[in-house]
Amino acid sequence: MTDELSTAERLLPGLDRQLRETGTAELESATSPGLRIFRQAGGPGLVVPGELGGLGASLVDALHIQRVLGARSPSLAVAVNMHVCTVLAMPPCAATEDLLRAVAGDHLYIASGFGEGRPGASVLAPTMRAERLEKGWRLNGAKKPCSLSESMDFLTASVALSSADTDGSEMALAIIPADAEGVSVRPFRSSPVLVGSETHEVVLTDVDVPDECMSLLGDPQSLNAALSTAFHTFELLVTASYVGAASGLVETVLERRRGTAAERVELVGELETVMASLEAVARACELGQDDPAGVARALYVRYSAQRTIERVAALATELLGGTPYMVSGVSATLFSAVRALAFHPPSRSAMADALDRFVLGEPLIIP
Repeated sequence: MTDELSTAERLLPGLDRQLRETGTAELESATSPGLRIFRQAGGPGLVVPGELGGLGASLVDALHIQRVLGARSPSLAVAVNMHVCTVLAMPPCAATEDLLRAVAGDHLYIASGFGEGRPGASVLAPTMRAERLEKGWRLNGAKKPCSLSESMDFLTASVALSSADTDGSEMALAIIPADAEGVSVRPFRSSPVLVGSETHEVVLTDVDVPDECMSLLGDPQSLNAALSTAFHTFELLVTASYVGAASGLVETVLERRRGTAAERVELVGELETVMASLEAVARACELGQDDPAGVARALYVRYSAQRTIERVAALATELLGGTPYMVSGVSATLFSAVRALAFHPPSRSAMADALDRFVLGEPLIIP
């Protein structure tokens, strides 16, 4: 991870050292200080444009940071990933520029609420409704799983618009202060995996949102510029996060000289190949454009990476041995975490038919 560590030190100096000193076990706990450390390092402004007071990091830079975070704490990488993707992909509205200035200047976190905990349901078919008011919208519903739910300063939530002008098929993204009246957080998870990501259920009860804090996403059946950017950035960055988790295991294998030279080189080569593919897709994409081919490439790389990092994590954990697995728990934590990439939307099985039709020339539709 030489390039990735150099990027981290250039943009967020001292962050990796502090995360290493804290240790993966503490960073993966329910009381993890990871998000506090990242905030203090100036991380929330990472991809905010320089003219708005941010660090102006590129998409490739963001990939590097996510890999480093994943190697130190998969929970931290997953939580930060949602913030970074939201900042990169947020469709413009009247409040966007002021919000991004505040994110960079005050180190604020933005949580992303798209999932609603309905197995097999599309993230592009929200049940959270927005009812038209005279000068805004009233929101009701729940988002789960929602990372960053305890540390968020703002929540962005996908909603279906209900008004005389729509039939409920139009989507929008609402920007909501975390301390707004009607916003509450409820425990959602009991699994110990990724517990440091603050993934819970966020409930909205009669939450009023002004027009200037609503960004229109259009018809979810059309992979327009806003949705293309959202899927493009998410698939690349979330994959880099789990490449990082596998990298944490491989780093330990290298430090302890476990296995043979051939096995160690194989592990490194597998992960570097995945990372090179992610970087290539990132460099080719133009955010803010209608780019279904780019989204498809990001999905191809992500699905291929899933199997690669599972294979790498399994071999690395085996080479580290049973005692570290049972005693320290760190290798068990990282080994369990990498499997979670398969659970992020859209799943490989859900996209199979859509991608099969796309390669034959049909429009790409995210089911």
